[in-house]
Amino acid sequence: MSTTSSGTSSGVDAPVRDFNHHSDPAVRVDPFTAFDRFRDERVFWTEELDGFWVLTRHADIRAVLRDTDAFSSRHTSIPPAGWPRPLMPVELDPPDHNRYRALLARCLNGAAGSTITRALETASARLVERLAPAGECDLVLDFARPLQNALFAALFDVPEEETQACSRWADDLLQDVDPGRRARATTEFMAYVGRAIGEYETGVRGGDGTGLLDVLASAEVDGEPLSREQALDLAFLMGMASLDTLTNSVSFTFRYLAAHPEHQHRLAAEPGIAASAAEELLRLHSVVSIARTATRDTEVAGVRLRAGDRVLLNLSLAGRDPHHYPDPASADFDRANSASHVAFGFGAHRCLGARIATQGLAAALRDWHTSIVDYSVGPGAELAMDGGAVCSLENLPLVWRS
Repeated sequence: MSTTSSGTSSGVDAPVRDFNHHSDPAVRVDPFTAFDRFRDERVFWTEELDGFWVLTRHADIRAVLRDTDAFSSRHTSIPPAGWPRPLMPVELDPPDHNRYRALLARCLNGAAGSTITRALETASARLVERLAPAGECDLVLDFARPLQNALFAALFDVPEEETQACSRWADDLLQDVDPGRRARATTEFMAYVGRAIGEYETGVRGGDGTGLLDVLASAEVDGEPLSREQALDLAFLMGMASLDTLTNSVSFTFRYLAAHPEHQHRLAAEPGIAASAAEELLRLHSVVSIARTATRDTEVAGVRLRAGDRVLLNLSLAGRDPHHYPDPASADFDRANSASHVAFGFGAHRCLGARIATQGLAAALRDWHTSIVDYSVGPGAELAMDGGAVCSLENLPLVWRS
């Protein structure tokens, strides 16, 4: 690392790092420690991907997420997703963002949210019952992804078997920087969503009015029906979010627990701590990186940014900030401020599904440790990880005494 002129339009002296969160070799070893190694700087600049700032402190990241006047959400990833228009609602700034967020809330709150949570709880219990006698599994393939598929199926009100292709598209879009592969994934997922919405409109598919695609087929905003483009954008965003974040949060959680039998035994002995444990483990393994763009000249973390400068907000850097969390790389289920994590973002754009995802992880922790303890990563296993917009764990072979 060298401390030199950043090379940005800002023209200030700042630490410069050779870092690309998609392709840096360290993220394939462990994406969280890959970011942890930048703790010595409050902020740094990288020339990769046309240049952007990276913040490392919880307070600074939270401040940028909160300030929707100085920092726009027009492009929420680096590099931009390549979508021809803002992806609703996350790439809209207030007040436009608020109207579409309220529409999506109908599918995640109240009775609809309870239905999704029950689906996750049912799936978790069913999966553990099937896996426990086997004495081994690939946690990602056999537990985390089926749990994710249950979430997608309940949210979209579609058969679970339709979610497997959607999961592959999400992987291609969020973990791969090959433009052709990203474009194909986008096209195929949007075609699937468009067909499904059309089938709800024509009655080929029937629902109870709470499933996302069913709602979008007849939704209005400010008294005007959604256009087909708007419906597709909203479905695309919710699909990508539901298909990736839960899988990787569950997977990284169990990777950590597999190396810490003392936490396994506590979860088994005290199932009532599952909710607080879920919050702490989400803090420890915040898998998302979010981008913001300065709308005007402003200062953050002691650096002067100019309008148009991009900022990467890696949420694991916030969650593992030693200035905010003592001993941040270790799980403490009694940590008083665990729930202050920003694993689901913060402010106006905080993830609408945060409560459901947290409850789903808590159910997984309860169910698993009721039946399975003293599990560990299989001998000789090589784990495949990746960075990008969402950190991913591709495999996690576990063994235990059945």
